[in-house]
Amino acid sequence: MYSEVFPSRLKGVRESHGFTQLEVSKELNINNASISHYEKGIRQPDIETLSQFADFYGASVDWLIGVRAFPGKREHFLDPESKWDGMKIRSTNFPTKMKIARTDMRLSQIKAAAGLKIPQSTLAKYELGKLQPNLEVLARITIFYNVSADWLLGISDVSSPLLYEQRVV
Repeated sequence: MYSEVFPSRLKGVRESHGFTQLEVSKELNINNASISHYEKGIRQPDIETLSQFADFYGASVDWLIGVRAFPGKREHFLDPESKWDGMKIRSTNFPTKMKIARTDMRLSQIKAAAGLKIPQSTLAKYELGKLQPNLEVLARITIFYNVSADWLLGISDVSSPLLYEQRVV
């Protein structure tokens, strides 16, 4: 379901900003064919590219992947100066925040993996930074742990989706 929402939201936000795929490709240094494939649902971006799109369009990852109804506003995210080199910080924060979200709920990896409907070995790889979830699993993680994807990826300092949505409305 969430992987079906992402392509239309990505294309819609690009068009609403008045950009062509080629312009976005050049600006973000992403292959034009990849952007086309993301918008058609042929491929899914990794979390760094997903974060890059959120930064570029000033939207939340939660909205892009269809977990939240609100696109978000740029001023509700971390100060850009505090996160750059942004992509490196995000990809290294994701495993740590995955573990924080699980331990805050006082769950073992086995129980959390069962709740997420993924193998425990897969969850362990997420927490070690050896594997990244696809959009469906990322959406499931945010719902199960009750955290925003933007917090997991280091874009927002607000972990609670409820507080997060109150801030972006």
